[in-house]
Parts: sequence; structure tokens; C-alpha cells
Amino acid sequence: MRSNVIFDQIRSPIDELSERLQAVWPRISTAKHAAVEKVAELDEALAGETSADTSVVVYGSLAREEFTQGSDLDWTLLVDGQANPQHQKDLLSIREKLASLGKAHGREKTFGKLTFSHPILHMIGGEDDTNANTTRRVLFLLEASPIGKHREAFMRVRKNILHRYLTEDHGLTRKADKGSARWIPLFLLNDMARYWRTMTVDFAYKQWDRGNEGYALRSLKLGVSRKLIYASGLLSCFWCDPLISKEDHRQTSQMEKIYILNQKLNEMFLLTPLERFARFFLTHVESRYLISTAGRFFKTYDDFLGLLEDGDVRSHLESLSSDEMDEDPEFRAARAIRTRFEGAVREIFLGTDSPLHQHTLSRGVF
Repeated sequence: MRSNVIFDQIRSPIDELSERLQAVWPRISTAKHAAVEKVAELDEALAGETSADTSVVVYGSLAREEFTQGSDLDWTLLVDGQANPQHQKDLLSIREKLASLGKAHGREKTFGKLTFSHPILHMIGGEDDTNANTTRRVLFLLEASPIGKHREAFMRVRKNILHRYLTEDHGLTRKADKGSARWIPLFLLNDMARYWRTMTVDFAYKQWDRGNEGYALRSLKLGVSRKLIYASGLLSCFWCDPLISKEDHRQTSQMEKIYILNQKLNEMFLLTPLERFARFFLTHVESRYLISTAGRFFKTYDDFLGLLEDGDVRSHLESLSSDEMDEDPEFRAARAIRTRFEGAVREIFLGTDSPLHQHTLSRGVF
């Protein structure tokens, strides 16, 4: 979902790619339409609930514009200002209003509460950077969107997070021989990788903590929508390379380079994860390899959203026991979708004909 209303008027890269491929992805379109309608409903409900130092921030499928009938409503009240007891009262009021407009947020208590900008911005790494703090910060870039009247706090915090990741990555501004300068923001990339590994480890924790309850649906999401989030972050970091984005950067100073990288990352983070990939495919439209992969990538994700939109299938997967999964036809069909999506992602990043191949090996792996 857009953090700037101007972008609502710009044609989506997904629509452009759809026309280019002469393909139709109806579930992606339906989910986006549902997200737009839900955000309009939330905007109206939250009128007057925030101020210049607070923003209501949504995450998850709503922010990714993939809203289906079973989607959670993940949100926080971001505070970027002086501590004030009124913030707790605002939170309770917002929580009451949102509870009547969508499915409650998940169990881990990462969402549905106050989030202060200080730990998100200042506690990157170290003992105080908890799983919840890392999750909020990385998702703040990859799939978060402000709703309601006041969005200033969100935009300030996102800008400052990027500033830290870029200005403290000294390898970006270190002088190098012509042609050997590094453009990939490794500080940012490594924190995204840490978030992905945290998600995979937490998956096992939830399996233990919940006695395998909901395992089938959670495993599907981990291999598709959660992987999409991380992969889009990896792509955004690689997009900083002029050879990937096909933008000629003739830097004249170190500060200009930071400015260019900030602009490129902001442009990507204003897009949804699916739109980031669509933009990448459109930029490399001359590559038959990538265009062929693009069709499989979006078709498979469209199938995934169709599965989530089917209330009966979703409920069945949520209640399916781990002992029943391997022989269950619904789960086997869902697992086939997950496998196809994982294959498409591997082709994008690791295919020998992909422009991302070397970056993935040298930056994403070793």
C-alpha cells in the first residue's frame, strides 16, 4: 500500500508486465482491490486518531496489497516524539475501532501495540535488538504502510533507518579504483538476511510451542509470501547496482553516492514486494530467460492467493494435523504451489543467465 497518495495514481508495474506478457493474474488484482477498499475503510475509521508524532502503520498482506478474506490485520501505533500518556489512550481507542474492522493480529504480540522509534532506529544489532524489534524495523522497509491522516512520523522513521544503514556502511563510500566501487548496501542486506533466518528459526519454535497447530498453512506461507518479502529485500539491495537498475551513475562525491542509493532504495520500498519484481522484469525485458521466469513467478503467486482466498481450503489447511499432511490432497496441491514458487525464485537469483547470479553468490551467500 502506498505511503504517498501520488503513487496511487501511477500505473502499477504489475499491470505493465501483465500486458507485456499478455497474461492475466486475477487473484492478484482481486487481492489488491480488496486491500485498497480496506485501507479506505480504515482511513475513515481512524480520522482524528493520530498526530504529527504518531502514525498507524499496517503490515502483512494489507500492506503488500494481497488482502484476502482470511487475512490478519497487523498494525502498530508508531510513536516518534516525546513520551506522552495520551499515546496509550490513543492505542486503546484505535485497537477498539480496528477490532471491529478486521481479523485480529497474530499471537506473537509483535503487532497491535505501541512501537517507539528509538529502539527501531538505534538498536540495530546487539543484545537489545530483539526478534520483535528486528522484525518491525525490516518490515518497516519491506512491507509497511501508514494509514490515516498523519503519515509524517512513518516517513521520518523510514528515512532515518535508511540513513543509518547507508552512512554507517563505510565500504560504500570508501575510495576504490575505477570500476571496482561497491554499490550493494551490505549493512542493510545482512540485516534482511538475519530477519529471514529469524523467521525460519521462529517457524520451528512455533511448531514446538503450538504442538504443530496450523503447521500446514504456516509452512505454505513461509515458503511463498514470507520468502517473497525477503527476496524482494534482496532484490532491492541488488537494484542499487547500476548494472541491475540500468541507471548510469556518475558520482562526483561520496555524499552524492549516498543520496543516489537513498533515492533508489526509497523508490523500491514505495512499491509492494510483487511490484519490485515486476519492475525488475520490465527493466530486463530483453532477456528471454527472465521473461519466461516472470510468467511462472506471477502465475504461481496468483495460484497461492487463490488458495488463501478459498475459505474452505484455508480452514482445512489450518486444522490439518502434521500426521495427515503427506496424504492429504489439498496440502499436496498447496505444496506443489510452494515448490513452483521456490523454483522461480531460484531461477531469478541463481540462474546462470540471470544478472543477479553473481551478486547472489558473492553477496547473498558468501
